[in-house]
Amino acid sequence: MLRLLIITFLFFSHFFVLAQKFEGNVVGTDGQPLEAVLLTFHPMKVRTTTDIEGKFAINIDKQQKVESIEINHVTHIPQIIPISEFKNLNDIKIVCHEDVQTLSEVKVVSDNILSRVIDKTQPVQMVDKDFIERNSSGTFSGALAALPGVNTMNVGVGIAKPMIRGMSFNRIMVNNRGIKQEGQQWGADHGLEIDPFDVDQVEVIKGPGSLLFGPDGMGGVINIKENNIPLQDGNTIEYLSSYQTNNHAFSNSLEFKGKKRALFYSARMTHQDFGDYSVPADDFTYAGFELPIEENRLKNTAGNELHLSALIGLKYQNFKSSLRFTSFNQEAGIFTGAIGLPRSYNLRHNGDFRNVDLPKQRNQHHMLISNSYWRFGNQKLELDLGYQRNNRNELSFPGAHGIAPEYANSNLALGLHLNTYTANLRYEFNPNPNHQILMGGQFQWMENQRDGFEFLLPDYTSSQLGFYHYQLFDMKDQFILNGGIRYDRASHQINQHLQPVFDRGTLQPTGEMMERTPAFDRYFENFSGGLGVTYMATMKDHIKFNLGNSFRYPTAIELSSNGVHHGNFRHELGDRDLDIENGYQADINYIHQSEQLFLEISAFYAYYNDYIYLAPTGNFSFLASGGTMWQYRQDDALFNGFEMSTSYQPVSYFKNETVIEFVQNLNLNSRLALPLTPPPSIVNTFEFENFLSEGYRLKEEYLFISGRYNFAQNRTDRNERPTPDSFILNFGAGAHTLFFNQEFDFKFSVNNALNTFYFNHISRYRLINLPEQGRNFTFSVKITI
Repeated sequence: MLRLLIITFLFFSHFFVLAQKFEGNVVGTDGQPLEAVLLTFHPMKVRTTTDIEGKFAINIDKQQKVESIEINHVTHIPQIIPISEFKNLNDIKIVCHEDVQTLSEVKVVSDNILSRVIDKTQPVQMVDKDFIERNSSGTFSGALAALPGVNTMNVGVGIAKPMIRGMSFNRIMVNNRGIKQEGQQWGADHGLEIDPFDVDQVEVIKGPGSLLFGPDGMGGVINIKENNIPLQDGNTIEYLSSYQTNNHAFSNSLEFKGKKRALFYSARMTHQDFGDYSVPADDFTYAGFELPIEENRLKNTAGNELHLSALIGLKYQNFKSSLRFTSFNQEAGIFTGAIGLPRSYNLRHNGDFRNVDLPKQRNQHHMLISNSYWRFGNQKLELDLGYQRNNRNELSFPGAHGIAPEYANSNLALGLHLNTYTANLRYEFNPNPNHQILMGGQFQWMENQRDGFEFLLPDYTSSQLGFYHYQLFDMKDQFILNGGIRYDRASHQINQHLQPVFDRGTLQPTGEMMERTPAFDRYFENFSGGLGVTYMATMKDHIKFNLGNSFRYPTAIELSSNGVHHGNFRHELGDRDLDIENGYQADINYIHQSEQLFLEISAFYAYYNDYIYLAPTGNFSFLASGGTMWQYRQDDALFNGFEMSTSYQPVSYFKNETVIEFVQNLNLNSRLALPLTPPPSIVNTFEFENFLSEGYRLKEEYLFISGRYNFAQNRTDRNERPTPDSFILNFGAGAHTLFFNQEFDFKFSVNNALNTFYFNHISRYRLINLPEQGRNFTFSVKITI
């Protein structure tokens, strides 16, 4: 009761001041809204920033006289405008001119207080649609791997998931338009069910985001923001098509969007079809056997996808509401050697490189999201509601799992069907121009049902409820302080599961039933908090320092699994007694940006109490083709590392970018590294932009060449192979042009241009010594009508 009283008191604590309101919008010379423009009101130096629509609103004490407004933006020319030039202080219009010394494609920006308060204390990077298109690899996660501190766990070329600072799975939260995406993300072979063509802007928050986003954000947050609303009434059609040579992948995406007064709407359809992908190798070695790779192509790694989305909404001055539906549908083959012991005869191609045969997976993710906000003067209320239906089906031959085919109803080995309901409520209040308060509540309820002749995870229901209170203070003298507290409760109700026993020799049922998981309930609660400070030494130099406590509840898979996880080539066993995982982090970030140089350095150190991970038991599985048995356990662990990103632009048309990243960890019990830790790497890129003189039909042209060196990873866990170093060369080009008064964007890139044989240490296929994708040419064209 005392806790509830404290939370209630904090939730409704605020005060009012007599103030004059200044509001308006900032746009570029093309009329497009500018996000994250810093406006400083002189002489009192009160600051605010514009949101995603270029709008701003701020209250200033009427006793303070405003003389001028200073406008600063990372890619536009600074300016100071006398207040006397504005006739209506409630409808201020500001136009910014682009600075030809634009330094970086990746910019630090924010659109609302939820993003801004994170930006005050942690490294946050924003990528836009152009960045995703330039770095496209067929998956949403693959494009993010170009960012410092971000890596990708691959399963072939059609499935990938992100890793931030050595953390992944349920420690990296994907916040999809305000709703945490749930899709069995605990599995290394489970990619993100997100259409890579249907994303306009993404914030990547490196470091703990549990305070504002929830427990699953303890390692980082990928915040997919709402797509941009057209500024003017009318309709637009966008068509994008691309082709990749390595696996002969065809991708086509068509979007229709428009706006009519307060009404806005859009619809998109994306189709991708890809064949077996190629690797620079003729054979591979697994379990002591040397096995062939015929024609350098991995059998049964083809697939196809169909994604749909639709959006409708209303937007007024103080109110906005939208309803969004998405449907992700994917069928992808699983490399034949991934289930059971691979044999040479199973790896032979039948001549059809686009055939999707068994074993394979069929994934569907349907999502319905409602986003709404209301403004009341200097207050704002936001409500996000979501429903998700995730269907994951793995199909295989029953005989490969030790079951006679006549005793299996179908080829469905493992079916996982997850329903998730989510509600997020946020309340923002600005008592005065230098003080912001954010309070919120989050609720989630999940139900998982299993199917198929295999068993890994039982039926269960889970719920989470959390409240947080956050405050930000602008001290005026170059310091910004912020901090907050959070309270959470969670529960798991695990159902008992009895699995039939089959004779290993005859594959016939013995008539016995084995209890693979008993019925049990687990309940958790936790308090956490964080503090941060930003020191703006100059307009060019900012330092952010953050201290925080993050946490994570054990998942149902960690508590109750008991079966072969073919995606990881092992038998995985849960532990029903696992406790909450707590982290204590320190993070410092330095940013310098001048006319020619951009420099960002981030360093982090974290101690985790009861860190949950899988460890080998030393025993073999009692199941057919189960391999060794691994069990979830807890030990204390340390993480530390840094990222450094520099961009030097001596002239307007040329820049050189260098990114260095390093992360290491230590299991304080075994004194060994934790598994799946990415190696240090250095990426250097030379890029030419807008180098053609006036008169050419090509505009916004660019040309780049990039080399990535991955150091050897020799710090490994028990039974984890070290990975040698590697060098990968990439290059590309692109331009915008008009043809018969029609806009076209062309892009061309080559990944792994030298066709290098190398391993990705965190790839699923590293476990069976399969190299990464070989040389791949990508061609794309975008037409906007």
